[in-house]
Order: sequence, then C-alpha cells, then structure tokens
Amino acid sequence: MTPAMFSSAALFPSLEPEAANSALRDGAVLVVEDEDSLADLLHHLLLRVKIRVLRAADGAQARQLFAKHRAAIALALVDCHLPDMGGAELCQELRAVAPGLPLLITSGRDQRALAATLAPGGPTAFLPKPYMPGEVVRRVTALLPATG
Repeated sequence: MTPAMFSSAALFPSLEPEAANSALRDGAVLVVEDEDSLADLLHHLLLRVKIRVLRAADGAQARQLFAKHRAAIALALVDCHLPDMGGAELCQELRAVAPGLPLLITSGRDQRALAATLAPGGPTAFLPKPYMPGEVVRRVTALLPATG
C-alpha cells in the first residue's frame, strides 16, 4: 500500500463522535512542532474535528504567527524541544503577551513539572509523546474556551 492510499479515517479510527462534536469551538490552535510528519498529523486531526490550525515549526515562526493572528488563537500546543528555543521560554513569552492563554505542552520527556510551573498563568496541561489521536482531541477540547 502506498502512502497516498492512507486516509485520515485509517490514521485516526478511534475518534468518537462525541469528541468531534465537542470540538466545535471558536478560535484556532497554534501548533508549534518541528517534526513535519507529526505537525501534519496534528493539523489533519484537528481539522477533522473542525478546529482551525495555525502551524509553526519553531519559536520564531510561532512568534510571528501569534503576533499576526493573536485575536484568533484560543490555545497553543507547544513542543518542548524546538530547534531555536525551548518550549518553556516560548510559553512564557506567549503568556506575557496573552495572559491566561491555554497551553498544551507536549514532549517525549516528562514535562509535568513545567506544566505545573506555568499553570498559575492560565489553563495548562501536559501531553506526553507518543499520544493517541483521541487523547489529543480530548486535551485540546478540554482547554479550548467554550463557544458562545
């Protein structure tokens, strides 16, 4: 089977209808992930449950997107290990500009202590890698502000 033959249904078969319905939210998710394949998967997964996505591959690009689209961004999903800066530093910068911005921190290493450090500034959670698609949707929708 060639890669073109895979569908999002094959990649994400475990999404429950309830998770997709609960993801109907205002605002976009800023996904900051330097691994292209993982960023692609997150992008398609969130789009599948009707969540708009802005993608950045590093801290500099995330800063630019955040400055340009601040009003539309309702949550930042940030990998802790970026090529140009640490995820913790980026999270602190985003929160300095947007106090209370919900953050979902992701890493292959345990970063619960970082999440706890950032938690007083607003809703914060840690998502360990590797993660299941359904868990990503649950964490993102739990952190996104409810609609209207």
